Order: sequence, then C-alpha cells, then structure tokens
Amino acid sequence: MAKHSSISTTAAALAWLLTFGATAWAAPSVRLAMADQPVRVIRAADVYQAVNGTPLEQDDIVETGAGGAQLELDSGTIVAVGPQTRLYLSAIGAAPKGSTELALLQGWIKVQTGAGRAMVAAEALQASVGGGAVVVFSRPGRDALFADSGEQLAAPVTGPGKAGPMQKVASESYVQADAGKPLVMQPRADPQFLRDMPLPFRDRLAPAPQPAKPVKVPAQRQRAVDFADVEGWLRCSLAVRKHFVARFHARLQDPRFRQQLDQALGHGSEWQAVLHPVVKHPSTP
Repeated sequence: MAKHSSISTTAAALAWLLTFGATAWAAPSVRLAMADQPVRVIRAADVYQAVNGTPLEQDDIVETGAGGAQLELDSGTIVAVGPQTRLYLSAIGAAPKGSTELALLQGWIKVQTGAGRAMVAAEALQASVGGGAVVVFSRPGRDALFADSGEQLAAPVTGPGKAGPMQKVASESYVQADAGKPLVMQPRADPQFLRDMPLPFRDRLAPAPQPAKPVKVPAQRQRAVDFADVEGWLRCSLAVRKHFVARFHARLQDPRFRQQLDQALGHGSEWQAVLHPVVKHPSTP
C-alpha cells in the first residue's frame, strides 16, 4: 500500500511540475509596451531597433530619441521613459514580488511599482521605490528625484557603485543630489523640475492598451556597436560599468573601435590591462 502511495505522490508531483513548472521557472519578462517612435536597444555588443510589442531582456540598454516610451514588467512595475534618455535594465524582477534594478545614465524616467520593489541607480543618487511612484532626472553631475506617490527611499552616491544610508522621502517631496554631496530634501518639487518634466509623467501610469491578439515583435539587429554608441556608458561611474570589459571585449577586433577606446580610456582605467597587457618574459639564468 505504501508503494502505491509513493507512486501516486510522485505522479502528482510530476503533474504539478508539468502544469506549473514552466510558469514558475520562466524567466521574468519586460516588453516595450508603447513608444512614440522606434527605440534603440544595445544588446550584448550590438545595436537593435525595438518597437511596440518588442520583448526586452536583462542587461539591455534602452535609449530613446525625440520621443518617449513605456516599459512594462510582468511584476506589474511600469517604467515611463522620457525623450533623450539612456537606461540600463540591470535586473528584471520575477512576478509577483521580484525586485527590479535600473541604472539611469541620462534623462527622465518615472517608475511605478507593482507588488515588488524597484531600485534606481543614477550617478549621484540611488532610490528604492515601493508601493508608489517616483520621477528621476539625471544629467552630468546632478540628479533629482520626486516622490510622486508613497513614501520612498533615497541615498547619496559616495563613490563608484557605493551609496550612503537610505533616507526617507515623504510623498510629494523632492530630492536634489549633486555628485559627492549630501542629499538636499525639499517639501515640494522644484518649479523648474516640474516645467521640464515630460507631460505624460504628470498622470498615474497605466498599462498600455493591448490589441485583441498581442504580437511579439522581435528586436531587429542593425549593426555592431561603435565606440560613440557606448562611450558615455564606458566612462560612467555607475556600478554596471564593471560588466563592460567582458561585454565589449569582442569589439576590440575592430581596429577603429580599439583605437578610439585606447585614446579615451587606454590608460588609468579597467581597459588598460586589456589594451596594454604586461608581458612577463622568463628570467634568464
């Protein structure tokens, strides 16, 4: 009797795995739900073009031109991306409570969380978003955050990839962060910040309308990255920079890419050992 019970238990477990396992173990997803115009995506070391319905991947770099875009994650988090914005998808949290991690090099984003939390890293501040929404703007040397809804957390960046203790940011409060300095908290957003903020960011974010039969549109590869495409990322102080030697190493086979990289970052950076390896000669007797 015990043998039959064991077989039944095993069969039930197998049935569960076949029914729910694929969903439970499926990789978390994010898609380009809405875009005013095609969006540039840097995937691995290639440049792609994405449009409405294009699935995106972890470690994709999403860059907008004159128009904005909206990304939607299966965790329920929505990320509105303003024009002229450069965003790195560091981690895509799995539903329902997985954490999302974003690195903002330039421009505007609005992050509205679902069940999980979202971490936003810029060069002068880091933020933890949960149960509400924030607007973050980044430009060289200065970042700003507006707690659009819900109490959020923010911390000053103290060094490359390092941040100080998180501080509470009350709903509708504003934070200004200058590189290497303490956060400046204000009870209301700076008027100029509100004037410059993309208009769609003023409203609560909502999922983009879906066609009756949604279609996944694969990203279209255009070419390998040029040095100009990634120079800003290679020079940045964001923690994601540590991945770039491995990521773009293959592009050193392109003489022009190698030459431009060498001129810009060939000495005194993590690229020096790759571009100018020290050759150890065997000692002579």
